[in-house]
Amino acid sequence: MKLKLDGVAETLFITLYIRAKDAMSDKPILNDKLSLEIMGKIDYDFDKFNSSKGSYFGTLARIRVMDREAKKFIEEHPNCTVVSVGCGLDTRFERIDNGKIKWYNLDFPEVIEARKNLLQPNDRVVDIPKSALDSTWTTEIAKSEEPILIISEGVLMYFSEEEVKQFLEILTDSLEEFEAQFDFSHTFLLNKGKKHDTVKHMNAEFRYGIVDGSEILKLNPKLKQTACINFTDELSTFKLGVFRLALPLFRKVNNRLCKYVYSNKQEKEMI
Repeated sequence: MKLKLDGVAETLFITLYIRAKDAMSDKPILNDKLSLEIMGKIDYDFDKFNSSKGSYFGTLARIRVMDREAKKFIEEHPNCTVVSVGCGLDTRFERIDNGKIKWYNLDFPEVIEARKNLLQPNDRVVDIPKSALDSTWTTEIAKSEEPILIISEGVLMYFSEEEVKQFLEILTDSLEEFEAQFDFSHTFLLNKGKKHDTVKHMNAEFRYGIVDGSEILKLNPKLKQTACINFTDELSTFKLGVFRLALPLFRKVNNRLCKYVYSNKQEKEMI
């Protein structure tokens, strides 16, 4: 299948390739066989990512942490709703589904069309073919008393600060209550896309970064931060060989998973 994507949308091939490559290894970390199957159906030059060792291990650490944190939320709220923002060709639903959750995939129309052609449908999964900055996407989330988890992986680092602010306002203006788990690049990577071992192969740039996640609260004070997890903690558990020597530097500039909560119930009670 020939799949032509441009700009930020094309970056979905990076994470797909890394999950698939891991599944082909002798001792896989994720063992995501579905991603390997999907990659095999796509006509794309994945070979250009072969030498991207830093992104390979870093992305696997990121995915494993984000899977684990999402699972924690689902274990506490087994009938929850999950929204995957900028889902790409992600297979997180298949990895962490408990058989009860309701799942929404949000991404550009061309990406959602590709998902429909490459992944099997599920009655509990709804695809929303819209930009995360199109506020109307929130109207497609079914009303429910169950908690909502918003996940964003490998997305917000490509937004400008103003776009991040706009996205956060869409969430707090439209949803009653939620937990958000956002992956962010460190500020060190700002405007360094052309030097990155994978992003340099496409027309995309790192436009937003954080240090400890508190920056988000300045963009939207309605949010409350509950965690900031450095993916290097997980990365350090891998068999890295000589790459382990770079861990101290990596820890300083590596991506983080930042968690936030929001509820307007207290605001309503005060009115």
